[in-house]
Amino acid sequence: MLVLGIDPGSVITGYGVVECRGRKSRMVAGGTLRPDTGLPFAGRLLEIHDGLLKLIEEYSPDEVAVENAFYRANVKTLMKMCEARGAIMVALARSDLPVFEYAPREVKQAVVGRGGASKEQVQFMIRNLFGHKRVTGPYDITDALAVAVCHVNRLQAPGGDAVHAGARGGKRAVRLPDGSGGHTRAGRMDRLKEKLEELGVESVRTTGAKRRGR
Repeated sequence: MLVLGIDPGSVITGYGVVECRGRKSRMVAGGTLRPDTGLPFAGRLLEIHDGLLKLIEEYSPDEVAVENAFYRANVKTLMKMCEARGAIMVALARSDLPVFEYAPREVKQAVVGRGGASKEQVQFMIRNLFGHKRVTGPYDITDALAVAVCHVNRLQAPGGDAVHAGARGGKRAVRLPDGSGGHTRAGRMDRLKEKLEELGVESVRTTGAKRRGR
């Protein structure tokens, strides 16, 4: 199975292709899509869209894993990233490929073992996995390869699954690393806490405790 990992960006979109055979994985390709910065923004989106279609035609991946937007980015950057993701999702929909989405913390957890890992740590682990000579270039490439590795790990986990973005309809159940699927109250609360932390918002329980301590 070939998995295409994508790290969306309006200036640089990273991609990585990983082949999964049983319990073994190998890097097939890694690179970036860099639209002409001299073009109007709509033209850059079109270049990302067309460039991705060419990649899909060249490598014929079986599934695609895309990183979600990073919510701590400033509003202007976030909007441009979301628009770039939109161009990417349209290209993927036209290709009729199964698309899976992962939050940045999920990717870091899968690759480094810690959701708050730095880009340097992610790059270090990806280079250790696939070889320092093979993995070169900016963080956009290692981030994209990390997204692909995250998806491969979910596929290889016993009973593993992931969030399906609906390229072929419907959402698959979320199955967390502990196998709980996030359906218990504790599982839901943990996921809510992680999402609040990503947004930089304190939980109600923590805030209330601070008020009572005044």
